Amino acid sequence: MKRFGNGARSLGSSRKTRLLLDAYQPLAELHYCPIDVSTGILKSTALNLLTQYPTLRLCGFVETYEQALAKLPPPALENRMLIFLGSTLGNLDEPTRHRFLTQVQQALQPGEFFLLGVDLQKQIDIVEAAYNDAQGITVAFNLNILQHLNQRFQGNFVLNQFRHMAFYNSADHRIEMHLKSLIAQTIELKNLDYQITLQSGETICTEISRKFNLSALEIELEKQSLRPLQIWTDSRSWFGLLLCQRQCGLGDCP
Repeated sequence: MKRFGNGARSLGSSRKTRLLLDAYQPLAELHYCPIDVSTGILKSTALNLLTQYPTLRLCGFVETYEQALAKLPPPALENRMLIFLGSTLGNLDEPTRHRFLTQVQQALQPGEFFLLGVDLQKQIDIVEAAYNDAQGITVAFNLNILQHLNQRFQGNFVLNQFRHMAFYNSADHRIEMHLKSLIAQTIELKNLDYQITLQSGETICTEISRKFNLSALEIELEKQSLRPLQIWTDSRSWFGLLLCQRQCGLGDCP
């Protein structure tokens, strides 16, 4: 099995962000620092938000989450909240997740907040069906990774020589998406001077999506001095939203 890492997720329509901005509208001053790896998406979304929220002060970062967290400016207001919605935390493997949460802790001052969205554990057949949808949307999304590599790095992936696979890894509580090579082949990415040899039946892991247990996640956050104050779930407990507050750590508070 080979592994291709994921980049940061896009802002998209900022639908979830708008819900928060609407709630904070009564404040006299509101600052927002969005993060995205796409300059175009970040710029168009920021301009749209500024049109709808004319008093908003906005400073965007064209970075990965990890890069941007290390460059956040000092807080301009008396309080601050980092927001990580969707379920992107589940796309990080365990070491990367621990590093990310450490960065969140280091970016916040004691008393500041962290709002985190996560996908929760549920029946395996429900999870696997979502990643093997009958419409073929996930298949197209997965194979498009190879097309993107071809276009950006002069690759020679032939898409019909791969098959989409998605299955639940019960030991790690995560869905895994793979692309299975149907033949023995050598792939070249000319712009990177990189070659990869695949045997027939060998897979490339293109994405992971961990499903969390709330109790275990609370313990993990507490270890990072991020104490959950309030937790919300939907009616089926398929998705969780945790409001955490940065606590004092060693050397943080007098």
